[in-house]
Amino acid sequence: MLKVVEISECFPNKFKPVWGDFILQHVRALSAYCSVITLVPLRFVPPRELFSFNPAKLALNFIKWISGLISTQDFEEKNLRVIYLPFFSLPRPYFDSVNRKITKYFFYSSIKKKLLNEKPDIIYCNWIRPWAEVASGLSEELDIPLIIDHHEDIPTLKKLYPEDHKIILKQFENADGIVVHSTVNKSDLENEKLVLPEIKIIYLGQKFPVIDKAKEFNFSELKLVCISHLSEPRKNIDVLLNAMKSISSNLNSQLLIGGDGVLKQHYERLSESLSLEKIVSFAGPVSQDEVRKILDASDIFVLPSFPEAFGVVFIEALARGLPVITCKGNGGGEELLKLGYPVILAEPGSPVSLSDSVIGLAKDREKMKFMSECGKEIVTEYFSWEKNARSTYDYILNLSKSNISK
Repeated sequence: MLKVVEISECFPNKFKPVWGDFILQHVRALSAYCSVITLVPLRFVPPRELFSFNPAKLALNFIKWISGLISTQDFEEKNLRVIYLPFFSLPRPYFDSVNRKITKYFFYSSIKKKLLNEKPDIIYCNWIRPWAEVASGLSEELDIPLIIDHHEDIPTLKKLYPEDHKIILKQFENADGIVVHSTVNKSDLENEKLVLPEIKIIYLGQKFPVIDKAKEFNFSELKLVCISHLSEPRKNIDVLLNAMKSISSNLNSQLLIGGDGVLKQHYERLSESLSLEKIVSFAGPVSQDEVRKILDASDIFVLPSFPEAFGVVFIEALARGLPVITCKGNGGGEELLKLGYPVILAEPGSPVSLSDSVIGLAKDREKMKFMSECGKEIVTEYFSWEKNARSTYDYILNLSKSNISK
């Protein structure tokens, strides 16, 4: 049986049980076709979300964080093994060059030892930073192919690492294959003028059942929903809140924002300053079960993030029958449009364009119903973890055969 070692720092743990859940779904599905060992570097550095001006809350956050990391255990399911590798890291992106040296010095030999014991056929590294450098070195030394799964959007990468992004992107040239999840992601990478191997678009999946009946909309009081982490400005939650000022004056509507992050308090204060307290609510961190319930109770999904590599939450919303509004240039939105879904794309960063998009759709009941049915068909045809696993396995198998024949 083909044996694959995947490396992904973004993966559920006891402190963040839904963080990187889509990677867990990917490796679980892939393990139906081959043996998968997932190495999960578990960072011991306080994330920004932990910090609070409230001493009691700060202490509680730190206790929860430490206990969650310590209690995270390796596990095994049939052909899947998940191994956590705790390590210390300085805050990113400020100490990225130092962290690259730390990870290479402390982890290279230990991961190499595991790979020598396991004898994998291929290394599959999720994200370009910070583990692609370690993975490419091991791939070369052990003479096995390397695939880099590119989840990030390059514009954000350049903002975060203005001095080092060229060094980081250079790692793509060491790969034998590259996987991306949207045409936008592929084009952005090709525009970097690197010497690249084949770039394969493989769609992600989602685990919500597609509703088998017509979505019932509450046209008398439309419920808008946005599910997103609140840690990066590119999610444009401030644009959504400013748009909501105009939307609420034209429509009887409510907005629920689900998710958590370092910017949550900032957005709550912005909502108050715009006098939106009665129509905008923040759900905070939400589990997958809660996400499904929230989507089922909502009418329109809105996420104006830009840039965005894809966004699994788009197809989760479609599976539950919600029309989707995002913005032009968003990898997920543009890919859905390419596949025939009539997604509504507002101008990036424009509250006026976003509010016009929401108001226009809300006034067209037939279009909402059409988008709902079309979205369910698109998800069923293209976005399942079984399809993701089958495509990934075929790609890995062909790359392995090519490597053997060299």
